[in-house]
Amino acid sequence: MTDAQDRWEARLAEHTVYRRPGGGPAVVLLNGCGLASVAWDAVVEALPGRAIIAVDRPGRCGTVNDGLPDLRQEARILSRIIGDDAPAIVVAHSMSSFQAEALARLHPQAVSGIVLADPAVETSAHSGRLRRAGAASIARALGSAVRAEPVRRVAAATIRYGMRHETSHPEALDDELWRACHDTPEALAASAAELASYGGQAADLASLRAEQAAPAAAPAILLEGKPFHPASQEEALEAAFSHLEIRRLPGSRHLVMLDAPEEIARAVDDLGTAAAPAA
Repeated sequence: MTDAQDRWEARLAEHTVYRRPGGGPAVVLLNGCGLASVAWDAVVEALPGRAIIAVDRPGRCGTVNDGLPDLRQEARILSRIIGDDAPAIVVAHSMSSFQAEALARLHPQAVSGIVLADPAVETSAHSGRLRRAGAASIARALGSAVRAEPVRRVAAATIRYGMRHETSHPEALDDELWRACHDTPEALAASAAELASYGGQAADLASLRAEQAAPAAAPAILLEGKPFHPASQEEALEAAFSHLEIRRLPGSRHLVMLDAPEEIARAVDDLGTAAAPAA
């Protein structure tokens, strides 16, 4: 193997994957920035009998993050993880929507549909390109800082405070498994790396859209929690996918998996029905 292949295989091995066997198409659950697969527990319960693939990026479940997430690399890793379960329905929360769309564009055979759970949307990637150069340095500095116990405690408490304002069920965040998502230095360092990579991943997705000059073939359902996306962002997503259905969830905030797990399950079922071959 070349050094580049060795690094890629190491990165793949650092992803932790939970698989539940069941009927198809398989449902792939992708976490937003700073979250872990425990966030999807209520959604998994709302999809009895379905095959589930929940992916934790490096830095969680006892692994260590080493470097910024790269959009094309993450798409390749996800394609490898899905493997023989392709084509799958991908459910992507927040920032992971960038990776879900990249997966559908670069590995279309892996994806039959996408549920965008209150996704991150960028209509301009110019600022992302400007921030990319300093992102790695910022991530390293923050990752080093959170290894000091006082800083770790403050950072974890700040994240918990912010998350409580992004759900109508803040009591769920008191669960020990949820707290473990952002209590360890490794998880906090991973969150810093994911956040620092935001602008670069947005810029890479914009470049990928321009290269292909066509919408992603996979149909998508957009689930919006409050505050709803502005019209310009909805229009950007409509242009990015061959078919996009928008569903607004007035009772939900950003953490849709906590506030409306049944709506995510319904969207998955609807996409699965649409993709099923005619009898």
